[in-house]
Amino acid sequence: MKKIRKTLLTALLALMLVSVSSLTFTIGKVNADDNNFSKAICKPYGDGWYRIKTDLITILFPAGGRKPMFLWWYSNDTNNIYVVKYKGLIEYLAIDFPYYLHRYQANKMTLKERLEARYSSMHKFKPHINRMKETIENFLMKVLEPHPPFLPFSACQWNLTGPVNITRSDGVSYIAFNFTLARAPPNFKFAENNVIIRCRFYRTSTTENVHGLYNYTANAGELKMDFIVKKWEWNIDRVNELFNILQKEFNVSVPKTRAGLALWVDLASINITDLPLIQQNVNSPRDLVEAYSKASDIIIGNKRVHVLEDVTGKNVDETPIPIRGPMHKRCRLHFARESQTLAGFFDFVDTAIVTNVTSGESQTVNVTATYISAGGHMRLFIGYPYFGNRSLEHDPSIGVEEVPMWLPNNLLIGLIVATVIIGVAILTVKIRKKTVNIVNGS
Repeated sequence: MKKIRKTLLTALLALMLVSVSSLTFTIGKVNADDNNFSKAICKPYGDGWYRIKTDLITILFPAGGRKPMFLWWYSNDTNNIYVVKYKGLIEYLAIDFPYYLHRYQANKMTLKERLEARYSSMHKFKPHINRMKETIENFLMKVLEPHPPFLPFSACQWNLTGPVNITRSDGVSYIAFNFTLARAPPNFKFAENNVIIRCRFYRTSTTENVHGLYNYTANAGELKMDFIVKKWEWNIDRVNELFNILQKEFNVSVPKTRAGLALWVDLASINITDLPLIQQNVNSPRDLVEAYSKASDIIIGNKRVHVLEDVTGKNVDETPIPIRGPMHKRCRLHFARESQTLAGFFDFVDTAIVTNVTSGESQTVNVTATYISAGGHMRLFIGYPYFGNRSLEHDPSIGVEEVPMWLPNNLLIGLIVATVIIGVAILTVKIRKKTVNIVNGS
């Protein structure tokens, strides 16, 4: 009996040690001490690139008018290079859903289909549906769309200003640079000089205030990117008269948030051996980063998303990310390979700022997000609600951090159950032995 109890106790301790070590295993100590970043420098690197280098993180970004993208890695894990590529802006219809889905891109045909589908199924509109359809079709035939729904950033020329070293009077230090969309395709001339990615790599940790609306913490070693749209000409504005007609003649109330603007971002991870190829072909029409990406998973909060399969051409909808919670909560996405959670992350706050360019008055709006597996990488769509003739500002970030190894829920539950079973077995043995001792003593 003593041997059995000893064996069970040993097994329990071993299992507990395995469980704890698995849960607390990290890929390395990512120390956010400001001293590690105070001497960060940014210099030209290779042909048309800049590099920010510290003892713990290295970041690359292109210069010379090329599309905005960022490559970075943790110094103790150079085999895993993380990539965020800004792909473009997409205007989408928000009549049925408040978030971006590719099948609801804002063009005339999709608008016609959604209006007819939405109201033809409602009983009170059935007697008038044929006349409603005719009204919608006749109006849309006369309307010209000012631009396609999608503005591809690869078709644009970008100006890079900076980098420059900034030290404020309060002692906060960072490296600053901006990507500005300088030249766009003919239908998107309005976007020129009105789409900006304002970047700051912080050498010191600080708390920043956003237009007096909320505060956020910027950690040393983090690259914060304010994504700004100063002006957007909306396709949906061209059909406001149609909505007024539908309201007046048929008592049809189309939602006021009829459209949104989605920022398309690709999240990928490549090997260090592929870096020279990516650097040489940053403006290639082919998506080389995505083609060479080795990411198997992206972890969103507590959810692990497999991205190895490409489902983008299989009539599959994007999946919404549930990011509603406490105001100004950050949604963080971690890169992963198989069972290993990697140090790299991309995150963004769940609210954006819209500002009246005339009065200067600002307010927060809720941000949405959807994603889709695209074969070794993830397509992420950050959605902003219709903001009319106001400006928009949002703040994604990238960096590295210490992260625990991920365990599947079924494995974690199995470990807990097994631990409980062994513990109960040991307790049973102890009780039985006590009982025997009492009997022997009587």
